Amino acid sequence: MHYTYVLQKLSALGLILLLAITGVVVAQVPIEPPGGMSGTVVDTEGNPVAEFTFAIQPMRLRDGHLQPDEGFLNPFQRPPEGMNDAEMPRTIVRVKTDADGVFTATNIQPGLVQINLIPGALLDAFEKIDPEKIRQGERPPPELMRLGTLESDKQILSIQIGKVTFFYHNEMPGPAFFNGLTFGLKSGVIHENVKITVKSRLRIHAQIVYADGTPVANANGNLNMRYGREDNPSSGGTHSTSFFADADGYFTQYRDDPGFYTLSVNYNGLSGAAAPFLLKDGVEPKDLVITLDGNPPEVERPTDRKVGVGGPIEPAKVPAGAGNVVVEAVEVPPKVSARAVVPPQRPKPPKSVWVINPANGHAYKKIRCSDWHDAQQKAVEEGAHLVSINDEGEQHWLQAIFKGHSFWIGLTDVEKEGTWQWDSGEPVTYTNWVTEPIFSDTLPDTEKDYVVMTFKDGEWAAIGLESHFRRMTREAIIEKDGLVSTINK
Repeated sequence: MHYTYVLQKLSALGLILLLAITGVVVAQVPIEPPGGMSGTVVDTEGNPVAEFTFAIQPMRLRDGHLQPDEGFLNPFQRPPEGMNDAEMPRTIVRVKTDADGVFTATNIQPGLVQINLIPGALLDAFEKIDPEKIRQGERPPPELMRLGTLESDKQILSIQIGKVTFFYHNEMPGPAFFNGLTFGLKSGVIHENVKITVKSRLRIHAQIVYADGTPVANANGNLNMRYGREDNPSSGGTHSTSFFADADGYFTQYRDDPGFYTLSVNYNGLSGAAAPFLLKDGVEPKDLVITLDGNPPEVERPTDRKVGVGGPIEPAKVPAGAGNVVVEAVEVPPKVSARAVVPPQRPKPPKSVWVINPANGHAYKKIRCSDWHDAQQKAVEEGAHLVSINDEGEQHWLQAIFKGHSFWIGLTDVEKEGTWQWDSGEPVTYTNWVTEPIFSDTLPDTEKDYVVMTFKDGEWAAIGLESHFRRMTREAIIEKDGLVSTINK
């Protein structure tokens, strides 16, 4: 991650915290008495949220636009000429709840203020910085550079002050720092019994490893996230950001929108991806690993015996009249050889690989087959059955993982005409029949005994021996969950 980029990112998060928190600015002599507030932070169930940190940021309107009351752009600069310490911007107030979710905030300067969720670790890091050294050109410590990518694991839903409730929305374009809840605070007013309602954000926790399994440790890189709604996996868009992997190669990202996500990573010329997974309340990927398409650089130590303690000295280089000559240890930077690259890996799982659905723990795989009966036989040989789709969530997950083709599924009425049942013997609790025929089919319903999940939004079509889908469907999805086919041919 480049130094300039990180500074810009930190500035967007409100690096002006530094002047307010560290006490570099001499205390203002307020023209108006400060205000304050106290209350509790609770979750959506009304339970108190302990050790929760947030900041109350002074805001102002400039040319009709809301922005932080920062006074000047770079927090590491000295005040502009003619501005003294007493005229510096209003300070930011850091707030933290106790074990019962209760908080108290005092000395809040009147005017527009905004509640922002800023990770406590980032606030702690600002307190340890010497601003004078930064002004003199010293770079922020590496820890702060890494912490600049942190996000809060909570999301504000609303704040109730008296009889008025403010509701959070995140539809405003621009940095998230400017999307907090903003309201006016009158001089000398102390608001009590304030209730802030928050919820945990959706969490993506993943590990990045090289092709040989070595973790990508303490590293920065680029992360792209493809998002699609749960009810329509092909919708959505792409979001690009940065990541920082810890000593074991793990990173965490927080999201606010449930749906299907596909991750791709770029690091030092290598790339890797994770197959689509569903992310929503109560459902998040477990043991998610992104494997890069190459191995770590090979470090080659110098072999020159003339370098290092005890190495021989050429006679011509021994000073005249020297007695005992001691060779000092010399640090020589290691040479990095070319990276051993393995063939690029496709983000989409290969045909022969079982894919785990995190929502139910079942394993799924697509197979080649000649027809429904051939697919059923191959499923039985693997101790599995043709897929049973039991709810809308499973349907959408299958669409996201196995898309672009038509597949045989386990639904059939071959044993009793008109009574559909799953190949696994499970009860039929969900269906997704086509709303309009894709191909004209004059076969009577009594001859349509098997079902294909079509390429048209994953809708299901009942087909017979003479149906178009019968001739063009050469793949099936099989499922392994402890059940095996119970339908006879």
